[in-house]
Amino acid sequence: MKTEYDQVKAILKRHNSLDMDIDDLDMGGELYDDLYTYFQADMPYGIQKARTGMPDEWIAERLIDLKLVSDQIAENDYREDYAQRKAY
Repeated sequence: MKTEYDQVKAILKRHNSLDMDIDDLDMGGELYDDLYTYFQADMPYGIQKARTGMPDEWIAERLIDLKLVSDQIAENDYREDYAQRKAY
């Protein structure tokens, strides 16, 4: 049985996006459509319809949680915070 990680990784591989930065997720593209279809059952209805949140942001958070994509902004913030704490 494949895990969620394995299934999502297969979707990213199919689109040659395994090493992508999360900012490269193009809403409305084929990759986005495949990820939306995969995650739709787990996504709250209000987010699916973009009433209580944005589906692309929800998908991005799931990909980051699964550690399948990088979030360069968050990584840079962490490094900057670490450097400031180390300086004191």
